[in-house]
Amino acid sequence: MDEYEKFIIENTSNLKQPTIFFFLKNNNFSEHYIKNLRNFPNSMKVNGKPEKINQRLAIGDVLEIHKNPNLKTEIHFCEGELDILFEDDDYLIVNKPHNLTCTPSKSHFYNNLGGQVCNYMKDKQPNFVLRILNRLDKETAGIVIIVKNLMAYKNTGKINKVYMALCEGQLPENQFTINQPILTINENGINQLKRVVSENGKPAITHITTEKTFANFSLIKVTLETGRTHQIRVHLSHIGHSLLGDSIYSENPKENHAFLILKQISFTHFRRKKQINIQIKYPQDWKKYLT
Repeated sequence: MDEYEKFIIENTSNLKQPTIFFFLKNNNFSEHYIKNLRNFPNSMKVNGKPEKINQRLAIGDVLEIHKNPNLKTEIHFCEGELDILFEDDDYLIVNKPHNLTCTPSKSHFYNNLGGQVCNYMKDKQPNFVLRILNRLDKETAGIVIIVKNLMAYKNTGKINKVYMALCEGQLPENQFTINQPILTINENGINQLKRVVSENGKPAITHITTEKTFANFSLIKVTLETGRTHQIRVHLSHIGHSLLGDSIYSENPKENHAFLILKQISFTHFRRKKQINIQIKYPQDWKKYLT
């Protein structure tokens, strides 16, 4: 995989030999990106030769900018086969199972998605930096988007997401919106990993559509206007219809994970200028409820 983004200087914006810095600013590179380039060795080349940020450019020059001007991610590499849904030079999109964290923690140091991704990328991109665009809770399964370079991280636009869930009971309406602020519970300054609906919380809006009803539970489609941690779980618990298996918000979880998946995503590929649409099947253990 080529680690550099190439630009052929076709004009100099009416300036006589502008600097690399001016070119980057004029092409919407962020201050953060430029700062990283300054501090990363051999991050900028002109006609194949490493140069500094104040090097001047002429028409016809080939400017190469490093795609990942950061120190590579240093975490424990985890074994495990990734369920890859899409991959190119910019994106790695995978299907995360239930009960797998996206990033390492004390209790999930040897088994997490980030470690699996770094293990997968170690030979493809030795200086790989782990950047996950949409982290999912440990209990939540579904589509996770990893970007392979800073260009993709900075230029990926809106990601449309559709969640599916199984919740307790039958909902009062087929289609409705929950607009209730969510507050993180802290005790002595420590995050207790639980959220509640509270007027002191941050705005949170959840749209719900009932897809199918069963005797004791419902299959629902969920879309979000905001992205608060545990938003779907908190809102459903608040109205008395917790997710099946929710170990935090259900009074009777029974299962070993919450039945929530990110089932469908779509976004415009910043380089290809084409729509990426991905949809997954329900996990195996959902079938006993849906058949």
